[in-house]
Amino acid sequence: MSGRIVFKGAVLLDRTGIRVGDLAIEGDLITSAEAAVEPGPGDTVVDARGGVVLPALVDSHTHLRVPGGEEAETLASGTMAAAMGGYAAVLAMPNTTPALDNPARIAQMLAAAADLPVKVLASGTITKERAGAELSPLAALSKAGVKLVTDDGSGVQDANLMRRALQYGAELGLIVAEHCEVESLFGGGVMNEGPLSAGLGLRGIPAVAEEVMVARDIELARATRARLHLLHLSTGRSAELVERAKADGVPVTAEVTPHHLLMAEDLLRGYGSVYKVNPPLRTDEDRRALWRYLARGAFDVIGTDHAPHPRWRKEATLDDAAFGMLGLQHALSAVYTGALGALEDGVRPERLPGEVSASIAGLGFDESKAARLAWLWQIAAMMSWQPARLLGLGDDFVGRLAAGSRANLVLFDDSSEWTPTAASILSKAGNSPYLGLRLSGRIEEVVVDGRRLVGSGELISEGNWH
Repeated sequence: MSGRIVFKGAVLLDRTGIRVGDLAIEGDLITSAEAAVEPGPGDTVVDARGGVVLPALVDSHTHLRVPGGEEAETLASGTMAAAMGGYAAVLAMPNTTPALDNPARIAQMLAAAADLPVKVLASGTITKERAGAELSPLAALSKAGVKLVTDDGSGVQDANLMRRALQYGAELGLIVAEHCEVESLFGGGVMNEGPLSAGLGLRGIPAVAEEVMVARDIELARATRARLHLLHLSTGRSAELVERAKADGVPVTAEVTPHHLLMAEDLLRGYGSVYKVNPPLRTDEDRRALWRYLARGAFDVIGTDHAPHPRWRKEATLDDAAFGMLGLQHALSAVYTGALGALEDGVRPERLPGEVSASIAGLGFDESKAARLAWLWQIAAMMSWQPARLLGLGDDFVGRLAAGSRANLVLFDDSSEWTPTAASILSKAGNSPYLGLRLSGRIEEVVVDGRRLVGSGELISEGNWH
């Protein structure tokens, strides 16, 4: 494509604050993001009035299923869904077949993904084949460029093995990320344990199965001073434990997912397997608590836990269906929809930097619009530059819309309402919990490394997906 890409009349949201202006892209860089830009011949002009331009997203928790699970997802289909969701980079989880537990397997997967428009990063396993018995070669994984290790899909049950992993992680500079679940308490459950599961006659997964491991691993991180990252937390009590640990100076970070922020266990009243996920959708009280703790800074990132499955694995009874749901394509809209609900509950971000709050006030919007922008800034931080910093992505993902910055950005229409349909799904799988739900806010444009991957709400086919 010749010429520049020019966004006219947008609200520009980045790490430093929010302002109104034009933005121009030439090559793979932003060349202007302040004053009015006069388009020239050959420029592609995007009317961004009424929309918000923000830095492109980074997902800290994506299941691409490669190698071994290509029936559910491929690198191409997964990154197409990511692009449509506004993501410029995703971290692939290692619970594949075989598991990504050594440098050779990781190198093979990354080589296959190298030419894709969306950057794919790899995590490694904590234990060999995720069996929970013997540590993976953590030094070799670190040397190969892995920043984070996890046995996601199952927690490390042996406390001493987890302690050793954290000790090695501290020495190597690795983040050790935990799927918090005590298997002996899990008990073959299919949904949240409580009055609803009992009434439906379904086996439940108690909240304490998560919370006990959260508490254990926080204490192990306190003792080892290692970087602990807690994946997809789902209960208010888990968030409370993280908040207290941070106040004590424990080096812990935590993730929450779009589906745990937007949805609750009531959706399983109809026995719909699309809502079967691990950890399960909890009570609405827990969901609301997650927003309160998010507003106070307990969570660092919002990760999708994008988990595609072939139709036959999801279109089954709740007992037999696989855990997991799609997330990449609708994550930003889902979280923003949840934030509007939080506003109705009187919950607002409590830790916005002073310069950000001042920039919002200086725009002169009414109180309702200002409150929505405050939440959108907090969401962008947790879905863009904070996960980028967690994963060590460097200068290309610093959360700045400024001249000289890499052109990775999203145009988000925060005033639209829409309903996702099955026909719009770009993932190879179809197990999205958002189909038929009314969502607020929609991605209209996505630019990654100066390449326009989404235009007018549609994927642009010249993306080198293969």
